[in-house]
Amino acid sequence: MAEEKGVALIAGVSGIVGRGIATRLLGEGWRVIGLSRTPPKPGIDGLEHVAADLTDGDGLTAALAGSGAAVTHIFYAGRAPDPDPAVEAARNTAMLVNTVEAAEAAGAALAHVHSVHGTKWYGSHVGPFKTPAAEDDPRCPVPNFYFDQQDWLEAAAPRRGFTWSTTRPHLLIGFSLGYPHNILSVVAVHAVLCREQGRPLTFPGAQGHFDRVSQVTDIELLVDAMQWCATSPSAANQPFNVINADYFRWKDVWPDIAAFFGMEAGGVKTESLAASFAAAEGPWREMVTREGLSEPDIGRIASGPYGDATFSATWDDMSSTVKIRRAGFDKVYASRDSLLGALAAYRRHRVIP
Repeated sequence: MAEEKGVALIAGVSGIVGRGIATRLLGEGWRVIGLSRTPPKPGIDGLEHVAADLTDGDGLTAALAGSGAAVTHIFYAGRAPDPDPAVEAARNTAMLVNTVEAAEAAGAALAHVHSVHGTKWYGSHVGPFKTPAAEDDPRCPVPNFYFDQQDWLEAAAPRRGFTWSTTRPHLLIGFSLGYPHNILSVVAVHAVLCREQGRPLTFPGAQGHFDRVSQVTDIELLVDAMQWCATSPSAANQPFNVINADYFRWKDVWPDIAAFFGMEAGGVKTESLAASFAAAEGPWREMVTREGLSEPDIGRIASGPYGDATFSATWDDMSSTVKIRRAGFDKVYASRDSLLGALAAYRRHRVIP
């Protein structure tokens, strides 16, 4: 076994981000304690899972009483969505505070706390924003738990003796199941349905989205950056954009995605993915049986409503990576490789044919 490097407490370990950082740290000799209501599926070898509700401060404190004293680093990747941004902000900030205070109550001497945010900091979800977006740009004038969490970390860290950092990825690209915010899983399901129906791979969103400048974050790149932030003095007490090294337009990568599925690439044919995925639940299960696939529940693979919302935006998405590069982070991921690599992972796990 590799030499133990630290003890990480990962909040939200069942999600795509939590799973990614847990797997990485375990492979490099860290002890890892994972928080989530239910254990990750499939399981993660070596993970010490603690069942807990991050919204319940007292319950979380009790849950960590037996193991939290050893914690040196917190990686916060939890989230509790709410349609009201103000409610969402208050709830998610309280969850972060609960996690830190529960570890401290258990006796932890924290060295660093890292929280994962995103480009919603700049208002990417509400309309056009300045591009390329830089970390010191003005905050989006909409309530957002990113702001409240960072404000709390900035105020609490010097008093409590730890450093902090945050990362701001964009659309996460990687394999996941049961995670609603994975746009590549949406593309994968849509492509399979198009092929089953004998039609070309059309783009289901808006023409403006097909044509605009887009960006993604490979989940492995985010994990690289999270680990670097938590262990590099040059990253202490700062936020960083974490984006693949290039930008792209869906219209330019669409033929490559179609070729992956052995299909002809079509143009834009705007449709409701929520409706098409719902209508395909029965046919999908039949296909899974016929092809010997692993996941019969289409809803566990991809979210049609999330795809509709994402593919309706017509403004450019572009974040600057100047700051993180100048600070010494040098990992490089290419978007086309990330997109096709994630699709290959879905096929490798027998989720798609």
